[in-house]
Amino acid sequence: MNRRKSIGLLGMGSLLLAQNAFSRASSVTGNTASDDNFMKAFSARWEGLRIHTFEVYDAMPETQFGFQPTEEVMSFAKLFSHIGVSLDYYAEILDGTSHKEEIESVEKGVVLPYLQERFERFEDALKQLNPSDLYNRKHNLGTRDGEIYFSNYDILMLAYNHTVHHKGQATTYLRLKDIVPPQYRF
Repeated sequence: MNRRKSIGLLGMGSLLLAQNAFSRASSVTGNTASDDNFMKAFSARWEGLRIHTFEVYDAMPETQFGFQPTEEVMSFAKLFSHIGVSLDYYAEILDGTSHKEEIESVEKGVVLPYLQERFERFEDALKQLNPSDLYNRKHNLGTRDGEIYFSNYDILMLAYNHTVHHKGQATTYLRLKDIVPPQYRF
């Protein structure tokens, strides 16, 4: 499949997910097939994201884990510990269980188990979600725009988007080191 067609399909997938959310956002009564379908689709996409994130992680040689393109940006290792702590925060919002502090290491063998545990923690919180409770705006979070109420759906989208964002940065770091990144998964 060529790159342009792949990007087009990614855009269509986002539109379909958004259409499902907007069609359900005004009606939050009861569990429907649509809610279950969303959860199944999200879980499948999440699994692809998880696999690709660890493929990108594995592609960087251990000796380059401290690599930072500039002083203002996170190191390669920090991108992944940041993904991990963020997943932990999102899980905390979803299930109320306290998060674990972010580690400070540029060692590949230290960051890996931390990242694996944080993915597992988020996925445990995901499994506990009730599909009929996706769109209730019950999570009051402070943002740069003030306090906003978020739904479980919003938290899932934040987790997905945030992980993709930093995995994309890591892919650029690989290219800066003349490493061909693993092929994208969806």
